[in-house]
Amino acid sequence: MVEVVIQENSSLKHKPWFNHPENPERVRVLAATLARMGFVKYGFTRVEPGLDESIRVAGLIHSRDYIERMLEDSKKGRVLLDEDTYISSDSVELALEALYLSYKTALEASGIRFLVIRPPGHHAGRRGRTRGVSSNGFCLFNNAAAAVVGFRERGFKRIGILDFDVHHGNGTMEIFYREGILQIDLHQHPDTLYPHTGYPDEIGEGEGFGLKVNMVFQPYTGDDSYMRALDYAENIIEEYNPDSLVVSAGFDGFSGDGLADLNLTEASYYRLGSLIREAGVPTVIVLEGGYSRGLENGFKAFLEGLAGVARRYPQTTSSRNISRLNEMVNRAVYEHALKRFGR
Repeated sequence: MVEVVIQENSSLKHKPWFNHPENPERVRVLAATLARMGFVKYGFTRVEPGLDESIRVAGLIHSRDYIERMLEDSKKGRVLLDEDTYISSDSVELALEALYLSYKTALEASGIRFLVIRPPGHHAGRRGRTRGVSSNGFCLFNNAAAAVVGFRERGFKRIGILDFDVHHGNGTMEIFYREGILQIDLHQHPDTLYPHTGYPDEIGEGEGFGLKVNMVFQPYTGDDSYMRALDYAENIIEEYNPDSLVVSAGFDGFSGDGLADLNLTEASYYRLGSLIREAGVPTVIVLEGGYSRGLENGFKAFLEGLAGVARRYPQTTSSRNISRLNEMVNRAVYEHALKRFGR
């Protein structure tokens, strides 16, 4: 069963005082898409656990210094944390709520739950901005990491993370880089897009060695080449055999969404939804990016795939050169990942 849970406060709080793509309207667009689809398994929630409990959960992921700095900045009313990331008077409050909701959902979920929450989180590392990166990329606290912690506290041992935001989930990768958790991250090639991390040779260290899988795509990649990589991702997930799954869902790779250069359409997002459904394990999905067309069209197709609705979407095609480059790199990534499982 697929449920969509909309964080009610996310459409009310964390408002920029200037033109910024990460704003409350994103949630309103998604709610309108759900209503237009006639999707019945969704509802609104307001989780207000109290500051002490929220900070406790945040402390399981982020450093004390970073949390304290966020709390201090929130008192200033309006702050530019960096060139990309703003904080208004209620931003940290909302981010802590989203973090706690992700954690709490992982403690309870038996099927698939998609959390429509903001601000996004996958660029936030233990101390906020990750090493060598210019900004937090709109993120304050890492919601995907909170879901992983929730599943762990519940006793799950083989947790998988799938991140299909068009930007590399550098914060999540940093947090679990040395841990025995499978992380598959599909993103535009880091030579061409923020945060300029997530190269194929970043494969983890220690217990995480070989379990960090970065599949990268050249600008103007179409559905055909992307879906070939999804076949590889699905096979890796099957080999790992997770008992639970955390998904960072970004829809900003959709053609014309505005902040990237991939040429993906409904076909790719439908396939992503189907892949997650077929994994057949308790799954928490957290919203990351997506700012225009992706929120309407990509989100809809993704939910159809999650729910098993029969659809046949036409595919965009990549140029021969782009397909060749993607295949050469991602096939090598796939084969290296299989060696981790003795294949």
